[in-house]
Amino acid sequence: MEKFIAHTENDKGETHELKDHIYSTANKAKKFADKWSMGDLAYTSGLLHDLGKYSDQFQNYLKNNSSGVEHAIAGAIFAKKDKSIKFSNILPFFIAGHHAGLHNLTDLKNSLKEKANKDFVKSSINNFGNNIKLEYKDNENINFDIKNDRLELEFLMRMMFSSLVDADYLDTEKHFDLNKYSLRNLNNYDIEGLWNKFSENQNKLMEEAEKSKLNDIRNNIYDSVLNKAEQKNKFFSLTVPTGGGKTRTGLGFALKHAKFNNMDRVIVVIPYTNIIEQTAKTYKEILGEENILEHHSNFDFSEDEAEYNKEKIKLATENWDMPVVVTTSVQFFESLFSHKTSKLRKLHNLANSTIIFDEVQTLPPEYLNSILQVLKQLVKNYNSAIVFSTATQPAFGDRDKFNGIKNIEELVPDTDNLFRNLARVEYDLSYIEKKLSWNQVAELMLEEKQALAVLNTKDDAKKLYSILSDNSKNVYHLSTYMCSAHRKIILNEVKEKLNNNESCYLISTQLIEAGVDIDFPMVLRAMAPLDSIVQAAGRCNRENKLDKGKVIVFTPKENKLPKGIYKTATDKSKLFLNDPEQLLTAEIFLGYFDTLYKDVNLDKKKINESRKSFKFREVSRQFKIIPDDTVNVIIENNDIIDQLPVNLNVIKNKEFISREEWRKLQPYLISIRKYKVNDLLKDGILYELLEDVYVWTGKYDEKEGIMLDGYNTSDFLP
Repeated sequence: MEKFIAHTENDKGETHELKDHIYSTANKAKKFADKWSMGDLAYTSGLLHDLGKYSDQFQNYLKNNSSGVEHAIAGAIFAKKDKSIKFSNILPFFIAGHHAGLHNLTDLKNSLKEKANKDFVKSSINNFGNNIKLEYKDNENINFDIKNDRLELEFLMRMMFSSLVDADYLDTEKHFDLNKYSLRNLNNYDIEGLWNKFSENQNKLMEEAEKSKLNDIRNNIYDSVLNKAEQKNKFFSLTVPTGGGKTRTGLGFALKHAKFNNMDRVIVVIPYTNIIEQTAKTYKEILGEENILEHHSNFDFSEDEAEYNKEKIKLATENWDMPVVVTTSVQFFESLFSHKTSKLRKLHNLANSTIIFDEVQTLPPEYLNSILQVLKQLVKNYNSAIVFSTATQPAFGDRDKFNGIKNIEELVPDTDNLFRNLARVEYDLSYIEKKLSWNQVAELMLEEKQALAVLNTKDDAKKLYSILSDNSKNVYHLSTYMCSAHRKIILNEVKEKLNNNESCYLISTQLIEAGVDIDFPMVLRAMAPLDSIVQAAGRCNRENKLDKGKVIVFTPKENKLPKGIYKTATDKSKLFLNDPEQLLTAEIFLGYFDTLYKDVNLDKKKINESRKSFKFREVSRQFKIIPDDTVNVIIENNDIIDQLPVNLNVIKNKEFISREEWRKLQPYLISIRKYKVNDLLKDGILYELLEDVYVWTGKYDEKEGIMLDGYNTSDFLP
């Protein structure tokens, strides 16, 4: 009997028998999808995914290196034709897309019709029937409403696809590189052990902490929240003001809840990389580096890290097969709504997980309908728990004209009383109506030895920085005109000045508002969305050294606001700034977000509409938390060329940049608007290192960032 192979020889000279690959992939996919009681469907998809490799043409391609033939479509055609197969209407999506990604319904239909009678399809089906026994069992206890709810069906298709492609990748990797495959965790976790390790560390911290009102409050929050961990999966909110120990409390709850419900992992989703680095560092210190996957664009695999652990972490970024994952909102949600195999591969590992969304108020309102719909699916059908964690809790609850979430359980008792007890600042709202010039803002800052001003635009920050620099020493500036490597240097210098009680003045855009561990006695915040104002206040008297810090909210005379939702939200916040005392409560944000969501299109890109029509590629194109109208540019001028961790001449000569090199360059990138690239190339301010890889050679200052003499800088930079 002819031997059919799935893959060519590995380094041992062994080919991968097709029958072995098919059954192994099917079994792996079944194990993944068993978490939501659809293992039999996943098994069938595994049996059919490489049916096309049974064609004479494909075998000739593998064995004799002849011209290739596609193989994925054949199994999809077989599944579509055989009506005895349950779910034959959706199986073709998984099978046809297991290399190319999920197709739009119309494109898939056309492809199935066009190739149904091809010779390679007929020979594949014939040879497949002689080698593989197609078994299909009815899935029992299915709670999915996939007949009536197209969005529920669409998300099921994503999860099933993820199970298949990860199974396929893993079995292929096992054939070609057994050593690499052996490094993977393969769901071999000890959540109970991690919870015990965390609990021991937390108890020690609480015992050794000095006795103070603040530490008593933190301990009470922790105890109250952890007492609610042993219950079934649902939606929770963790509403804790700045300084309440939210990072540790959230992890403790997630681990204890995961242990109680026999869950696989904890996933922490964070909006900004600076908070991720800080949070992941804390988690690694408590639980050990080998248990934490830190997955974001700026993460650099340490050169001195053990090669075994470094490779293991790299592999885990592909499918999130780690007990604790810390990642960005962009990575999380753009994977959920992608059509690509590389991004969807990790999706099945969201099932049976406790997922924390830190600083959840930053989720973009224009995508909120699609985001909440998918999160409801994870809790309802995939045995996940969701925790919304922030000091400024958005109004995600179900109510009239808002299809939100029913029964979100608050983990912190009496939040308003807690906020008042942890109040560290007094708000001065008198400068909202009487507008201030930048000179007046500078004068207010100089009344204190140390002060922070948070402004709405980068150009505003530059103007105030210039004025203040003319009148004082130790003036610093932060904005995305600067690359992150230099922002980090500035922050470290500022922290040193603050710790030494030296004069220090910092002007920043809103990038400093969430998660930056910095403490000023006075903060001035330009009029902004309400949550931004309170988040900025979290940088004032953060360590509770003063009786009360001072937060001044003001309206600049030159009041230029970013367009769109930011401006709408700023206008709405004025309705809630009559009483400074109200800013010290949690309840104010329910009213604020409720008002905001009524005036904002919560599905601006019609994502759910496209999902109902199974337009997977359209959804992937439209769902962009960070708009793809910019390009990343490497900063390289004579002042900083020696700082770059990668030699750009080497990259230019080899005409290729590796993923590792690109990752190392992340701290030296800025974003430029795509449509302005040609202007900058023409003027010699940019040059193209490789195709779509650009280098900035114009003026750049480490303290101010990009400088574009003769241009309106904001036209070029987002």
